[in-house]
Amino acid sequence: MKKLVFVFVCMFVIESVFAQTRFQDLTFEKAIEKAKAENKYVFIDCYTVWCGPCKMMAEKILPLEDVGKYMNERFVCIKLDMEKGEGREIARKYHVTAYPTFLILKTDQSLVHRVVGGTASGEEFIKKIEAGFDENAASNLEIQYVAGNRDLNFLVKYIKALLVSCDVEKAKGIAQEVLASLDDEEKCTDPYWFIYEDTELSPIGSGNMNYLLKRVEKFREGVGVEKVDKKLASLFESQLEDIIRGRNKNATLADVEAAEKLLDSYKLTGQDYLFEYIALIKAVKSENTEETLKLCNDIYLKMADEKVAYLYFTPIVELQYKWDKKQKKELTVLTRKMADKVELTSLKHSLKSFADVTIPRLGEQRRF
Repeated sequence: MKKLVFVFVCMFVIESVFAQTRFQDLTFEKAIEKAKAENKYVFIDCYTVWCGPCKMMAEKILPLEDVGKYMNERFVCIKLDMEKGEGREIARKYHVTAYPTFLILKTDQSLVHRVVGGTASGEEFIKKIEAGFDENAASNLEIQYVAGNRDLNFLVKYIKALLVSCDVEKAKGIAQEVLASLDDEEKCTDPYWFIYEDTELSPIGSGNMNYLLKRVEKFREGVGVEKVDKKLASLFESQLEDIIRGRNKNATLADVEAAEKLLDSYKLTGQDYLFEYIALIKAVKSENTEETLKLCNDIYLKMADEKVAYLYFTPIVELQYKWDKKQKKELTVLTRKMADKVELTSLKHSLKSFADVTIPRLGEQRRF
């Protein structure tokens, strides 16, 4: 009877192991050879030892039975540390710059598809892998592009497919090819708006972004006020938030006042919070603690948890030698109130610690 139980347990363990994604201890070349022999693709999990999402995928998603069944039938799977051995060459060859990245390759080593980042479920992961085999996947559209297809509708589809597969550099090149073929009137219309909207195709300071900023009214006419204003707001938001959180330490009070005038000139709809950001930055830079305290009460209590986490603490610490005792008490009350309001557990702990430990000690020790 004990033997039967032992055999049953062993069979159960073996079945569980084989149900998950099988990563084989093979070199890249050996994986290619094995995939050829088995008429499969090669799947590479590109990871680093310090990458949290890589570990999450390895522990929670890739071992799932439905994921394993899907993967094992189609791929020879290997894992490569992108900072060691042949992983470095793979990272260079296939332009792997974010982790985790999952590569799907043909046996001629050409890239079929890439998935960048983790997923919340096995179903989502499979869906992202399957996207690489759709007729509109970048690898399939590339065949038409190489064959000379330059129809604008096709090129738009190809750019979007390249963005999905995270081939940003190629997408940028073709986006510029498309824009170069258009006149000014056409550039400011909805079919091509996604090029200006995408921060990777049109980063801040790029020619595309400068073009948009000089022709805001034209874009509003051709694309719609709501879409254009939303994009403009996001540009101001990212730059102002960088100042608030201390990532841009070079911005002067004059720079902020110039940004305020520019923002006012665009007359954006429903974006009053940007002026609150500007008021907060001006108060901090002018070391006006009373105004800063008032704005903290106005701004942060209505802010989403994720933004509170990186926007709340820096302005207070930046003025650490300027707060008086009364203001520090008010800051403590505000911070505890926020700790009660937020839902993220880690943020609750951070705010409580900030209220109980950090704020009372502000200004105690001056740095030399």
